[in-house]
Amino acid sequence: MGASEGGQPGTVDTSFDDGLFDHTAPNRPSGDSLPTIPANDPVLVFAGSDDPALAKLVDQMTLACASSLDIRSDVLWTEVPNGVAYVKQLLETVPERRDLVRVAFAAPGATVDELARSSLMAANLDLLADALERHLLSLNPPTYHVRYQPLLSLADRSVVGFESLIRAEAGGQPIDAESLIARATRGGWTAELDHLGRTLALQGVGPWLGEGLLFLNVMAPGGLFDIEAINRSIDQAIEDGLDPDQLVLEAVERNRYLDLDAAAAQIAELRERGVRIAVDDVGDGFSSLRVVSLFKPDVVKIAGHLVAALPTPEATAVVAAIVTMAHDTGAWVVAENIETEEQARKLTSMGVDWGQGLHLGPPSKRDTSALAAPDALPSAEAAFRPQQTRR
Repeated sequence: MGASEGGQPGTVDTSFDDGLFDHTAPNRPSGDSLPTIPANDPVLVFAGSDDPALAKLVDQMTLACASSLDIRSDVLWTEVPNGVAYVKQLLETVPERRDLVRVAFAAPGATVDELARSSLMAANLDLLADALERHLLSLNPPTYHVRYQPLLSLADRSVVGFESLIRAEAGGQPIDAESLIARATRGGWTAELDHLGRTLALQGVGPWLGEGLLFLNVMAPGGLFDIEAINRSIDQAIEDGLDPDQLVLEAVERNRYLDLDAAAAQIAELRERGVRIAVDDVGDGFSSLRVVSLFKPDVVKIAGHLVAALPTPEATAVVAAIVTMAHDTGAWVVAENIETEEQARKLTSMGVDWGQGLHLGPPSKRDTSALAAPDALPSAEAAFRPQQTRR
């Protein structure tokens, strides 16, 4: 089993400088095209918009921040005492339609030619928002960690496995999963975040897993899976003493496949390693059903909004159809986001195999040095470990 980071029991928290992602992200634009946020120093600002209402708003805010005004190179430049504070205020003033606002910066002592070049290189406010985020993260590098949420058999409430979920904190403030993924998507380091999540999850595995299943999310940056990185994760798991069939690679709902047939071929290649495949958020539109038909998963996860809508006739009909489809193809069915006992009982009566949600157990750290504490959820016993598909 993998040891926790630094050999300390009970934690897998690891700090990473986002610069690591900056240098290795294949989709990040070149450095010349990235805007630079000036430091906490005086700076000349040129800001405006083709939209008259936004232009007025930006002018008012900029003038309110001004320490002096100057027309140079036929452009009105405003000097502000603090570059970072100015960008923060501008982002608060224009919370929407940022793509219509452009901003340029120059040093107070810039020449006319330098000012002309700067004004031509005015940055979109969306890009400045990302640049500010990178600047702030460089001051307070995030700490990344994983939590493990149990999946229980609904029939007897025994634990069959755990899903690993990556989380982060910066400056003492948590970064929720959606914000974290949004940052990675904008910054071009989704692939690195994807692999980091699996790496930390495997580092944190301890005897508490027993012979249970470990669900690992796999994203598809750019529309296809990073097969090389996923295979490294499988190799890491085997080196740590896990059997390949304990791994469930979960194709998450946020994946947007450029070529679904090509992605399905990648899934078939991964299955040859002996791992299991899960598809998330099934029932959330026609596309998820097509993914199921092509990926032929071992585990089908029902979309959380359907669970929340039970016991309405519409949600009941869709869940029943998913259960029938999955069982006919030999797959297990998992219901996500179970928050009440009523939901759990309804799903059990409908033949759903496993459940996951706050009612059944929240995401939490696990003790990596010994068996789970008596007040923790029980370990996944060998009797609960599926040895093959439901066929």
